[in-house]
Amino acid sequence: MARILIVDDEPDIVEFQKSFLTRRKHEVFAATDTESALAVIRKETLDIVFCDLRVDTDTSGLDILEEVKKAKAAPAFYLITGIIDRKMQEEALRKGAKEVIYKPVPNQILEAKIKEAGF
Repeated sequence: MARILIVDDEPDIVEFQKSFLTRRKHEVFAATDTESALAVIRKETLDIVFCDLRVDTDTSGLDILEEVKKAKAAPAFYLITGIIDRKMQEEALRKGAKEVIYKPVPNQILEAKIKEAGF
């Protein structure tokens, strides 16, 4: 079982992914804005974060990534975006994202990334 945070400003996506992953016995936290995401990151020990690039601003996902990397046991961080931007992708990887995943993200991709992380 993995402890997972899903961050996206679209509540339907968050709820859909949370429901799917919860049914697979993972402990799932959800946030629809940067402030809520940071509160979870500071309070909980997480294994994986799936975070949209655009939460409150065009690059708030990168801000969340920076905070995640400050955690003692930094979780695997996957940045999710609908924008193909090579410069942003390179920046995300340089800052410590494990991978940039492009939308739409099928549930099978979420499962594959969780398995890659060892869960």
